[in-house]
Amino acid sequence: ELESMGFKPSLADPGLFVKIENGEPVYVLVYVDDLLLACKSMAVIGQVKAQLLRAFAMRDLGETRFYLGFEIERDRTARTISVTQRRYISNILEKFGMKGANSRSTPMDANLHLTAEGDPLDTSVHPYSEVVGSLLYLAVCSRPDISFAVGSLARFMAKPTINHWNAAKGVLRYLKGTQGLGIKFGGGAHVQGYCDSDLAGAEGRRSTTGFVYLLNGGAIVWSSKLQPTVATSTAEAEYMATAASIKDALWLRHLLHDLGVSVGVVPMKCDSTACIAMLESPMSTARTKHLDICHHFARERIERGEIRMVHCSTAEQLADMFTKSLPKGKFKFCVAGMGLR
Repeated sequence: ELESMGFKPSLADPGLFVKIENGEPVYVLVYVDDLLLACKSMAVIGQVKAQLLRAFAMRDLGETRFYLGFEIERDRTARTISVTQRRYISNILEKFGMKGANSRSTPMDANLHLTAEGDPLDTSVHPYSEVVGSLLYLAVCSRPDISFAVGSLARFMAKPTINHWNAAKGVLRYLKGTQGLGIKFGGGAHVQGYCDSDLAGAEGRRSTTGFVYLLNGGAIVWSSKLQPTVATSTAEAEYMATAASIKDALWLRHLLHDLGVSVGVVPMKCDSTACIAMLESPMSTARTKHLDICHHFARERIERGEIRMVHCSTAEQLADMFTKSLPKGKFKFCVAGMGLR
């Protein structure tokens, strides 16, 4: 029906439809039976609403303040938009009996490494899978600060232990003290990325890839994920992390193009000089000749000028948050750097 009105689906996201109406781009985001409408002109929005109301049995709820669990707040004076999930957090704290719990400053103790060893958890009494599932939605949508902790907990869904349950409650206690934390976006259209990895930090000696992309001062894409193969060095782990993060950079370029945002070369900040040298050199070396060819496409994208590698110090690396549990000082730095206020 939307296509019959002149809307075209985005190639980057099939749930996003775009149309030019009276010279103004109009965007409709569709999720099941919920629509989100955006345009610079209120007059054009009124015209499109009228078309939609004629085509669908729907209600006009006015300016967006709540959408799919997101709470959206605008500060028109400061020209900022904040996205939070206060209500969702409050609901899960109440559901799992943590409403009156003491808060904590980080979601997981620094340098804590969860393992499969430990006393088994009685899941008929302690709803471990349900807690982690609820936290996963939050970690994916608006709270990158809990991504590493929740990702670590999710690896033990089959056979959780009491240690895992205590760690999950630690994340809930952190949320208790940060319910109002959300991502704040300001003006401009500057895109930049950070990528990082640890080395053999997880069971099976596998490393964790972490990356984040910022737009207008706030995080818009992030990931904390185990690498598919074991890395034999820090540089190799960083190399694979960069390749994984560049895939999302290319997708992000397409999506922003459909949204009318011009994106040039995307700067990618990495704290490994060895990794940057491997990516910018076309020569095969003993460090890279054994790597799967799928990781080498990153070199091509850099050569084509779509991505530019930038060295940053470890102290400035925001993606560090997605590869390991951090001490309070560095954790707070990463939280602020991703626009979480």
